[in-house]
Amino acid sequence: MRHSVISTDSIESFIKEIDASIKNSFKPTLAFIYISIEYDIEQLVDELSKYKFIIVGSSTAGEIYGDSKVGVETKEQTLSCMLIDMDASAFSIKLKRNRDNKFFNLGKKIGKWVNKSFNNASLLTITAGLDFDNESYVNGIQEKHKDIFGGLAADDREFKGTYVFSQNKIVKDGVLALAIDKDKIDICLSQGFGWSGIGVQRVVTKSVKNTVYTIDDKPAIEFYTEYLNITSDDMPCMGIDFPMEVISHNGEIVTRAVIDINKDGSLVCAGHVKEGSRVKISIPIGLKVIDNVVESIKRTSHNKHINNPDLTLLFPCTAHKELLGTLGINEIEAVFNAIKRTPLIGFYTYGEFSSFYTSSAFHNETFVTIQMREK
Repeated sequence: MRHSVISTDSIESFIKEIDASIKNSFKPTLAFIYISIEYDIEQLVDELSKYKFIIVGSSTAGEIYGDSKVGVETKEQTLSCMLIDMDASAFSIKLKRNRDNKFFNLGKKIGKWVNKSFNNASLLTITAGLDFDNESYVNGIQEKHKDIFGGLAADDREFKGTYVFSQNKIVKDGVLALAIDKDKIDICLSQGFGWSGIGVQRVVTKSVKNTVYTIDDKPAIEFYTEYLNITSDDMPCMGIDFPMEVISHNGEIVTRAVIDINKDGSLVCAGHVKEGSRVKISIPIGLKVIDNVVESIKRTSHNKHINNPDLTLLFPCTAHKELLGTLGINEIEAVFNAIKRTPLIGFYTYGEFSSFYTSSAFHNETFVTIQMREK
């Protein structure tokens, strides 16, 4: 597989870099393009309409790229891209708006589409929209299709609006879906965590989808104020950095970022929290989060036997960047070494999709890694 890495700070220079990359017989079939909301995304999409390669595009909370030539970089407020020339017949793309707020039905439609695209498929999906019900969406997909990965578009932690885009189209409330033919592309999916619950377990006594009203029959906000001095103004940043550890009836554990506080003291979470679930406040485990991510890659890579991947896609939660600060590059470098210095491209997300490890494919605070190899 041939590839080209591009990172610039203007749309004009970005297009020039693409043109320079494809001059010398390099014919990319697929482009991962990640962009800060500081740029005019509509202008970018218009400029990109002249190219024939498939575009997987998203707004971000930070851009990540690397290969053995340029090294590894984590950037903010840039245009970053990787062009690749994998078999074009192994991919199919769909960009779909959420027109009626029936998120589960939208997921079912995408799941059906993936299954029709290839007999043996995997789905990369990125969603846009701060009010998008990602858990209902992914549950709808899983009714028809089980193999899912990806993330939520972001907007530099401003929480004003997120976007996905492809050829001639930009969506601010909807989904981008890339079907991948696993008969032509080997895929190895891993998922690392890095947060741990503290304190006494409490019980969710009233909740509806992603809104938790009471915990131990008290206003849910008291669950947080017991440990943290917070107000609505602190959300969603504080709720992402200190999420809720949720233990379901079957013992599975997921983390749920708290993104808002309602006037009645209820907590609005990034994903669903069922009544009867046991919960704790979750705190990061410091630099050990890097070890957790690397171990998850080594473990799954060994099991899947992808010894020499062609490309690696990264979807780390923005909380990883906030936790590690200037040491965030250390995490990406550790991942780069764990994947044997394979070319990588990714962005910091507001949530992650991964059908590996738990029955719920929607997560917060995780670091999802996808290694791909052309057969």
